[in-house]
Amino acid sequence: MVKGVAPRARTTMERSGRRPAQQKRSRITERKILTAARLALAEDGWEGLAVARVAAAARVSVGSVYERFADKVGLVHAVQHDVLDEVDADLREAFARLRERTRTPSAELVTEAVHALVLQVARHGAVMGPLILRAAADPSLRERGNATSALAEELFTSLILDRAGELACSRPGTAVAVAFRAVFSTVMWQVLFGPVAAGRHSIPEDQQLHELITLCHAYLLGTGYRNVTGQDGS
Repeated sequence: MVKGVAPRARTTMERSGRRPAQQKRSRITERKILTAARLALAEDGWEGLAVARVAAAARVSVGSVYERFADKVGLVHAVQHDVLDEVDADLREAFARLRERTRTPSAELVTEAVHALVLQVARHGAVMGPLILRAAADPSLRERGNATSALAEELFTSLILDRAGELACSRPGTAVAVAFRAVFSTVMWQVLFGPVAAGRHSIPEDQQLHELITLCHAYLLGTGYRNVTGQDGS
C-alpha cells in the first residue's frame, strides 16, 4: 500500500452489517441487479432508478431486489460503492505502474499522471454524475465519494512529489496539490455537466486532456508540453 493512502473503503454490505452474497447463483443475481441499476442511473439519473425498471432489466423479480437492498436509497448506495470500488482499484493499479517507472523523465511522468487521473474518472463519468448530484442531499454518499477523491489526490501528489527536487516551484507540496485540484475539478465538472453544457465553449476530450497536461507542465515544471511529434500542439 502506498504510504499515506487510505485503505479500501468498506462496501455497502459491510457498512450495514449485512453479509455479501455467498452462493455463486446469488452473486450472479446481485451482479445483474447492480449492472441494471448502474445503467438506469447513467441513462436517467435518480428519477429513472425505479426498482421495477431495474428488476425488469435484470430479469429478476422485484422481490429479489428487495431481498438484497432495503429500498431505492439502499440500491443507490450499493451502486455507488460498486462503481467507486472499481475506480479505486483502477487508480491504484494505474499509479502503481507509474511508480515502477523510476527512470521516466519528470515531464513524461507528469503527463502520464494527468492522463491516468483523467482516464480513470472519465471511464465511469455517466454514472458518477448522477451519484455526485445525489450526494448533495445524502451525507453517506458524500462520505464515500470523498474517500475516492482523497485516494486520487494522495496517489497523484505522492507520485509527483517523489520528484520534488525537479519541480520548478518553491513550495512543491502546495503546487502539486493545486495542480491535482485543477485537473480533478475540471474532469468532475465535465462529469457533472457533459462536454457541451460544461461551459461556454465545447472542448473535445482529447483537447481538454492536452490543455490540462500543458497546464501542469507549465505550473510544475516551468515548461510547455510537447507531444510525441515534438510539436506543442497549439
